[in-house]
Amino acid sequence: MSDTSKQGPNVISLASARRSKSAGDKPRHVRKQEARAEKARQAEANRVRSGRTKAEKAQDRSESAKLETLLDGSRRDSKQET
Repeated sequence: MSDTSKQGPNVISLASARRSKSAGDKPRHVRKQEARAEKARQAEANRVRSGRTKAEKAQDRSESAKLETLLDGSRRDSKQET
């Protein structure tokens, strides 16, 4: 058992356990910086999509209610009453 090539099943070589550095790997701080930038872009998109004030929402509701009452007032009855 003094031979290094005959290691037990529970022994791993540190060389294979280390993460191999290839040309595409980026340092951790760069990956985190990119993740933060992506998160900021997503947050901006969410703010644009749903970030309206309470007054804007109320105004839209009142406009839609006004249009609905106008439409209901202009609607013809399908039944003709005698």
